Amino acid sequence: MAEIISAMRLVLAPTLALLLASTTFAQNRKSPSIEQVSEDYSFNIKAGRVWTDTGIDLNGGDRVHIYGADLDCAGPYPGEKAHLPLPSAPGGALLVKLEPEANPIAAVPDADFPVNVPSHLYLGVNAWRCRGTLPVRVHVDWHKPAPDQ
Repeated sequence: MAEIISAMRLVLAPTLALLLASTTFAQNRKSPSIEQVSEDYSFNIKAGRVWTDTGIDLNGGDRVHIYGADLDCAGPYPGEKAHLPLPSAPGGALLVKLEPEANPIAAVPDADFPVNVPSHLYLGVNAWRCRGTLPVRVHVDWHKPAPDQ
């Protein structure tokens, strides 16, 4: 029995030492960190203009929050829906898209979405015969690798 205990100590001691060393090494390794920086923007989107270029370039990993309302536009009447940028959304709704040729997305009452690829933010109003200006706030969480320390 004493021989078995001695043999177990010979096997377990180095295994335990190796396990502790690898755990300590893993805790001390620097992993790449992400620095999150946020920025807020305000826009007045005119209903008579199809798309407004916000000037905001986005990258994969960024997150966009859009806060706005909708304009009180009459209609759209059944014959007018075909003229709207997004016929399935209500008339006067705030719209967003990430590329000039992309399909728009309704951002009413608000929108919150991740960005997967480099993009550019455009805002618009789902309107055909609508007037007015829609105040919009955009909040962007920029995800950038932290500088090396």
